[in-house]
Amino acid sequence: MNTRRWSLLVFLGTGLLGCSGSSSTDAGVAVDAGARVDGSARVDAGSMSDAGPTDAGPADAGAPATDPGVGTGSATTMVEQSVDIGATVPLTIYLPSDPSPAPVIVFHHGFQLGPSDYASYGEHLASWGYVVVMPEMPGGLIGGPNHRELRAYMVALLDWIELGEGPLEGRVLVSQIGLAGHSLGGKISLLTAAGDARARAVFGVDPVDAGGGPLGGSAEDFPSVTPELMGDIAAPIVLLGETTNASGGAFGMACAPEADNFQQYYLHATSPALEIEVLGANHMSFLDNPDCGFTCSACTAGSDEPAMTRALTRRYMTAFFNVVLRGETAYSTYLTGDAMATDVTDGWVLSQAKNAF
Repeated sequence: MNTRRWSLLVFLGTGLLGCSGSSSTDAGVAVDAGARVDGSARVDAGSMSDAGPTDAGPADAGAPATDPGVGTGSATTMVEQSVDIGATVPLTIYLPSDPSPAPVIVFHHGFQLGPSDYASYGEHLASWGYVVVMPEMPGGLIGGPNHRELRAYMVALLDWIELGEGPLEGRVLVSQIGLAGHSLGGKISLLTAAGDARARAVFGVDPVDAGGGPLGGSAEDFPSVTPELMGDIAAPIVLLGETTNASGGAFGMACAPEADNFQQYYLHATSPALEIEVLGANHMSFLDNPDCGFTCSACTAGSDEPAMTRALTRRYMTAFFNVVLRGETAYSTYLTGDAMATDVTDGWVLSQAKNAF
């Protein structure tokens, strides 16, 4: 178990201090795929193993006409209910207009944040035909569930999804479940996938592998995922994040310290893995409202356009789930092919892949 040093701002880095404010769906923010420009050496094109139920040709063969970073315009429905999964947890559920059974994405928020901070992701994925379940997990700066308990809640939530009750009745394909999460939510998603094969794909949004708490904590209650548990994750994973907050920050403490950031997950990944660094972004750029007051300002400011950062994140997330859960491998162009190469050349991101991603 790696030794973890904690501070107030490490809590900020793992999303442990929340913020509130108005959210924006970033509707209509388009990301231009453009044409390929050579020189993007960090993009390693390849085929993702276990890409889904169907096989296809090269990543750029028959690239889809619709950019996955843009909503389809299809109507979505948002419903709320609470479920008992070891604790009473409110859920925000986004349903696509098509009532046919669909793949399910479980999106876990950062600590002391909630589903409303990521509404644009739920709306966007639902417009693409996914059922999106966003739990509002319990927790506080002091006390609340530890990481082992949060994983248990996630496993119980997957059990509930498999039952297909309430608003999910007749709506879910339980063989096609993806996990996603920001900050602490990214860690818990990866921790859940380490040992639960129902997670067919995992997308971490600036995940931070921090353990313990302000009063300390045991390795049993706050298990480290990287490098210790990465070999237990069989599903393809995307690890997207930023390095603005890898060091520095208020009081000299980083919000997403280099020793625990998304790059560490990628370094030790043994399943098909893609790393994406959003250049200039900071840890809060991924929230619908990144200007959330003191909490957000405590992290070193980025130089990005947060609306573009969110659009890019939704683009890669949607493309990834399209490929892995639906077998629509033409969308690989947005992950390892020409469209990604253009994003690299245009200076939005850096990217690399391994293990036959």
